[in-house]
Amino acid sequence: MKKLIITSLILVSAVYAGKAQSYEATVEMSKIGYQNAVCIDLPYTVDDVEITLEKRFAASGLKGKSASKGFTEYKNVKFMEFGSETITIYTKVDKNRQNKNESKVYILVSQGDGQFCTSATCERLINKVKEFENKLEPYIELHVTTTQLNKNAEDLKKVEKELRNLQDDSVSLQKDKEKILKKIEENTQKIQNKQKEIEMKQQITNEIQLKKAKQELDLPK
Repeated sequence: MKKLIITSLILVSAVYAGKAQSYEATVEMSKIGYQNAVCIDLPYTVDDVEITLEKRFAASGLKGKSASKGFTEYKNVKFMEFGSETITIYTKVDKNRQNKNESKVYILVSQGDGQFCTSATCERLINKVKEFENKLEPYIELHVTTTQLNKNAEDLKKVEKELRNLQDDSVSLQKDKEKILKKIEENTQKIQNKQKEIEMKQQITNEIQLKKAKQELDLPK
């Protein structure tokens, strides 16, 4: 029993150890140079991550706008997952250069004074951002699964439509087949009738030829 518990703990630890964890780094932002950001590396495409991020903010009624260097800006907003204060949030998702199916997420937070937060100046806020990033994966997984489900549903509709078309074609072909078989039957009957007619005509011809031959023999000498 003890070995089982230890093994289970090792497996749980391995799962959590394998999950991506957020960290602080700097990223270039147009004219203001490099600024502190909370980052996380995720094994998902840029599109999947960007859409998920957009949905997460939209769920709180926030809509971002495009900013320079590929950032999305949420200016002077309250995002309760980060706290109740008014802040400006910048997000960016970059493609991993080594693997196109992996992404790096940047989230930067600026307070009213225009200063970007670091763990040294806004520890609680930065920890909230890290917590938010660390919880992103299940939402991305849900988005990916939903996308797959929708695609599969569309594919299913397409295949079902193709099946209905084939079934309609089958009915039409069956009708055509019945018409053709009927025509074949009618044509076969006509052939048989013509053959009988030919036989009768041939018999009459033979009889007339015999009559003619006899008449020629019976002519006076």
